[in-house]
Amino acid sequence: MKLSDMKDQSFSRRTLTEWQEAAEKALKGKGIRSLHTKTYENIELKPLYTKDDLPGVDRVKAYIPNVEGKLERAQKWFIAQPVKRGSWEELTSAMKDALSRGQNCVSFEVGDLDITEDFDQFIKEVVELEIPVFSIEKKTAFSIQRMMEIPELKEIKGVMGFDPINENPEHVFEDWLEVVKEVDEHLPNLKTIIINSALYHNSGASATQELAYGLSEGIAYIETLQEKGLTIEKIAGKMHFHFSVGSHFFMEIAKIRAFKKLWQEVLSSYGLSEQAIANSVSCSAETSQLNKSTLDPYVNMLRGGGEAFSSVLAGVDYLLVAPFNEVSGEANAFSERISRNTQLILGEEAHLDKVVDPGGGSYYVEWLSEEVGKSAWKEFQDVDGDGGILACLKNGSIHEKINRVRESRIHDLATRKNSMIGTNIYANLEEPFQAPSSNVGERLSLPFEKLRERACKLARKPVAGLIGLGKLKTHKPRADFVKGFLATGGIHANQSKECFSKEDVLQYVEETRYPYYVVCGTEEEYQGKLPMLIESIHHIDSTIVIDLAGKIPDEHEWVRLGLNGSIYNKQNILKKVDELLTIWEEGTDNDKA
Repeated sequence: MKLSDMKDQSFSRRTLTEWQEAAEKALKGKGIRSLHTKTYENIELKPLYTKDDLPGVDRVKAYIPNVEGKLERAQKWFIAQPVKRGSWEELTSAMKDALSRGQNCVSFEVGDLDITEDFDQFIKEVVELEIPVFSIEKKTAFSIQRMMEIPELKEIKGVMGFDPINENPEHVFEDWLEVVKEVDEHLPNLKTIIINSALYHNSGASATQELAYGLSEGIAYIETLQEKGLTIEKIAGKMHFHFSVGSHFFMEIAKIRAFKKLWQEVLSSYGLSEQAIANSVSCSAETSQLNKSTLDPYVNMLRGGGEAFSSVLAGVDYLLVAPFNEVSGEANAFSERISRNTQLILGEEAHLDKVVDPGGGSYYVEWLSEEVGKSAWKEFQDVDGDGGILACLKNGSIHEKINRVRESRIHDLATRKNSMIGTNIYANLEEPFQAPSSNVGERLSLPFEKLRERACKLARKPVAGLIGLGKLKTHKPRADFVKGFLATGGIHANQSKECFSKEDVLQYVEETRYPYYVVCGTEEEYQGKLPMLIESIHHIDSTIVIDLAGKIPDEHEWVRLGLNGSIYNKQNILKKVDELLTIWEEGTDNDKA
């Protein structure tokens, strides 16, 4: 077809009913409802959204793009990659290097360094008053107090502080708020009231929980600081919200868009003017720690890239992309560069810094933002009704709610309802195992990493024998599934040649003498040969453990004949592999005895 002909082509309009009829035909009778999914936020998603799903006109003004009153700024954000080194001299050099390579924000972590005169020299050398500073770790409290004594920093701007509510509210909350008042007198352009809801996210919270608890913290700060004599205008101008962004692309966009709407409403309820509100919505995001893995760590690059993408589309002011190998404690100059360049690519090559609210007007994004906002507000009201965020953290109700969601996430990974490439699916046993860093928290992949660690500690590599019954094309699908299943726990698989008779199977078992075998074949092959094979293999060695590929009832007659169990789709990988690894662990103990 010629280009001129293509330009003349058009598509006839179709109704929603026509689409539903076509979809149901393709689904072969399953019905449209089979395409609906439920999120961890208890929001039901449809496969298609139309203009009828848009919220009311008065609700669509939810989003405040990062324009500071000027559309020319569009969607630009500050690249706030934190730099951490072992000495102030190294930190100074690394920070200068990052700024020369595209970073536009002084972001650092003090870590184990002492706050001495060396810090004074560092901050004087790297801070240019035209660019902001960003640091939200706890030790920042000590550095910011020292900065107040440096006259040259009077006009410094940005975000510095930490979230005492998440650290230890009973002991440091009131003390830090006194620091906030003092800092305002010496460094008036710094935002020092930090609401770090990333800590909820990285514990496993849903998007609506993270949002609700962040809003609850914001209210706690406002109420307490008003009692200390600060005006709502002053308090709002000092507040900054920090989020963690996970891999549910649209949900994370909706979360931050909903936050901006809800926070506007909160500030408006305290009597803040519309102009003041527009200048008081400040937020940042970091890529999620929850979904990162030490297994096949390069996949973390893809996860971080997608999370950074959704953060930018949502309109954050500052963005931190964690190095892909941070979870194993191996972050280095290379991984830091990749993280920084991820943001540069989003701006310079994907042109995301040239668009204002790219999600605006999308039927799905607008609908989802509204639903997330409604659910988060309901959760916020529940916290408020139970005495507020401080009371709920103290009595453990918030942690209990978060843990329920976290357990659901882990269960969905264990049964492969959700996928984590390189961890619960497509595990790469050829790549050296990296033990996780002890300070990166309770990530979702940790149970799988612990299984792999157990496998790596065995004196002998755990290898399972796969017995392929019949022709390769008939047993290969199940054999491939079993290989992938076992690999998630660090168990290697050796597949037999085509086995057509009992003699073929016994020859393979005699040659290999593995402690564990999985029989792979069709249901017909099982019915005709399995009882005989179980008896014959146990005649060679009664301690050999035998499973088959494919689900069977727990009380099946084959189990009574000596079959251990089976490996099948939607099975809990963590439980099954945990049981299987004991085969080799007990064998090692017997060898020692």
